[in-house]
Amino acid sequence: MANIKATSTVRNYDADWSWDEARLHFKTADPPFHHVLQRLNNPKEVDIKPAFESLARAIVGQQLSTKAAHTIWSRFSALYPEGMQPEVVLHASAEVHRGVGISGQKHRYITDLSRHYLEDPEAFDAVEGYSDADIISSWTKVKGLGQWTVQMHLMFQLQRPDVFPVDDLGVRRAMELALDIAKDSPKSVYEKRALVWSPFRTAASRFLWESLN
Repeated sequence: MANIKATSTVRNYDADWSWDEARLHFKTADPPFHHVLQRLNNPKEVDIKPAFESLARAIVGQQLSTKAAHTIWSRFSALYPEGMQPEVVLHASAEVHRGVGISGQKHRYITDLSRHYLEDPEAFDAVEGYSDADIISSWTKVKGLGQWTVQMHLMFQLQRPDVFPVDDLGVRRAMELALDIAKDSPKSVYEKRALVWSPFRTAASRFLWESLN
């Protein structure tokens, strides 16, 4: 993979932000939304994992229930007790991976991720100076990594503050319920409604997931 080039004009906000800052922004920028999240606790923090491990886990969990994804990931990671290193994963056979529940397609995706990572580790591990759009453009060249998957990494692992995953059905359903948006509206409707939450759209999205619970 070629090195990421910082060509986007979108501002790259630092990951140094807090839930309190986000709540204060929503209070003034979007009072109806702030009213919804007053009954919600702050979302739980997540364990930060290396980029390769995080993205491999995202691939493993695609199109699976949370329970099934957790089970298969546990079996998959157990294959690598010394740590999940791309040079080791790359040379594992499809049969070995299939034995722990990894489909042939996902094996190819994980193999492609391993190749790209080994070609340019810094394109995954040293992205602090690059915009969200630059990272999405670069990483989605890997088979199996779509925009939504990369956005999840941006939100949870890199803790970028201004990511809005419009392709996420849960986010859209929560907006419909909380903000009186017509069901199955064009995605542009949700994107436009979310603009007022910037630069804290990550926090808004996570609060929306919490509201579904």
